[in-house]
Amino acid sequence: MSPIDAINNAKTLVATEPHKAKVMLLEVLNEHPEYHDGWALLADTHKRLQEHEQQHSALKQYEMIYWFNKQLDTAKQQLTNQTPLQAQQTIQQLLKLVPNEYRALDTLAEIAFKVGDSKAYFAISKHNLENNAQKQTVKESYCKALLNTKQFDELISFYHSSISSPTLYIESLLAIAHVKLMQFDEATALYNKLLDANYYPAQCHLRLGNIEKIKGNTGLAIDHYKQALQLDSKLGEAYWNLANLKTYVFDSENINNLEQLTQTAKPHLNSAQFYFALAKAYEQQGNFSLSFAMLEKANNIQKSLTPYKPSNFTSRCTQHLTQKPMAHNALDESLQLIFIVSLPRSGSTLVEQILASHPDVDASYELTEINAIARELESKKLSDVPYGLDNLSEQDKAHYAARYLNFIAPLRGGNKIFIDKQPTNFHHIALIKTLFPNAKILEVTRDKAATAWSLYKHSFSEGHAYSYDFTSLAQYINDYTDLMSHWDTLYAGEIYTVDYQNLVNDFSNTVAELLRHCNLEMHENCINFYNHQRPIMTPSSEQVRQPIYKDALTQWSNYKVHLEPLLKLLK
Repeated sequence: MSPIDAINNAKTLVATEPHKAKVMLLEVLNEHPEYHDGWALLADTHKRLQEHEQQHSALKQYEMIYWFNKQLDTAKQQLTNQTPLQAQQTIQQLLKLVPNEYRALDTLAEIAFKVGDSKAYFAISKHNLENNAQKQTVKESYCKALLNTKQFDELISFYHSSISSPTLYIESLLAIAHVKLMQFDEATALYNKLLDANYYPAQCHLRLGNIEKIKGNTGLAIDHYKQALQLDSKLGEAYWNLANLKTYVFDSENINNLEQLTQTAKPHLNSAQFYFALAKAYEQQGNFSLSFAMLEKANNIQKSLTPYKPSNFTSRCTQHLTQKPMAHNALDESLQLIFIVSLPRSGSTLVEQILASHPDVDASYELTEINAIARELESKKLSDVPYGLDNLSEQDKAHYAARYLNFIAPLRGGNKIFIDKQPTNFHHIALIKTLFPNAKILEVTRDKAATAWSLYKHSFSEGHAYSYDFTSLAQYINDYTDLMSHWDTLYAGEIYTVDYQNLVNDFSNTVAELLRHCNLEMHENCINFYNHQRPIMTPSSEQVRQPIYKDALTQWSNYKVHLEPLLKLLK
């Protein structure tokens, strides 16, 4: 029985069986003293029993805990209002009064997470667990911290070693960890278990649909998305997931439902996904003007929810990284890392699929470990030079190189070559080449208009806040162009470019040259890449499971008149 249920049960007994009510309240408040309503009820119970001294003591507890809880609520509201420093100060005052109070520590961890300090976030969550392990919510928060800091194996290990009676919420986190590790059978079993428990069934069908899409089972994915909509007809993510399937065509009923939903749409992500999906439906009908109007509404909502904050990172790189930083001097000849970078939606998944089809190559999903290392180094503010590369010792370089290799170890097979395809790693080429000087860098390029259009029409699950506005989208693409030009100068001859148009128009020769650059023999699997059955966790999973096609080269031109303001901003 939950503490709230126990307090409510005691409340029904106070008038008729006050002694029994008192026993129940003392028991629950001994274990959960944070419930101020329970102390108020206990004071009333003592009053009925004419236990005046105990009544006075309970009232004092009520007053103190009520004030504490109000301060805690204030801190949470301050965090919601985007004033994390005020929230932190409020929480730290509470922790001076009640050291290691589990809710205050949980809120402090959340503050650290919101401001992007993942190291402090995890450290606080771990400290909370060490001091309040008996609290189920603390275990839940620790599991969430493991997930949010991408410690997926550690989450699974903690689940099996330290959680004897897991909540459904913890099992939902475990399912996500299994997906991230591409352990889809385990994840599917957990989601089916959650479905049997009727735990957010629409969301479970969404996740099961995503798993089937990753595995290439489009028909099963559609079935799950439709089941999600049967359970929740206003679930924007389900409509967007259907829209994001290249083979699904919206029927008149779908379109009518979406049109009705947009009539009452409010400015939140769910509504934006209605508009993104409706834009795809109108595009399928050939009504490009109406499709673009829906995209404008969708992107305006997304922009209001996730405003873009420009970075000065490109200028810092061009200003301070004018010579190659001293590279890590311990080379591992048993491993050849290949990093694929690009603007998102530029064909990098296709290049990855071609290479991953080779029997001598291992590949995984879009990894974020290089970015995590970059963020940690940047947070240390070692110097004006990005990542403090001028201050990194050989020991530091060895540490971060080993950290990355340990991260990819469970993702590797038995091959020498391992691909890390993460478009946004274009920011971190100097870091990559410092840690792994023998790494190969592949840049995938595509016509800027096609790339910009593909970004603007897409609803991303996270990140990419620049893509929801023409000005910020052009700025991001121009910054990319400037930074890659800088890297090409700094690492002359070390960045190999694969042009998407060449890949489509001259496939065999382009693939042959790519394989030669990667020191790989030509293999028929690379030509028939679409037959290679591997999980693909990007929006392009369907496209790379079919032979090369040219439609994507000119699709943007259907919207050329609407895109003129954007095209004028591109370099």
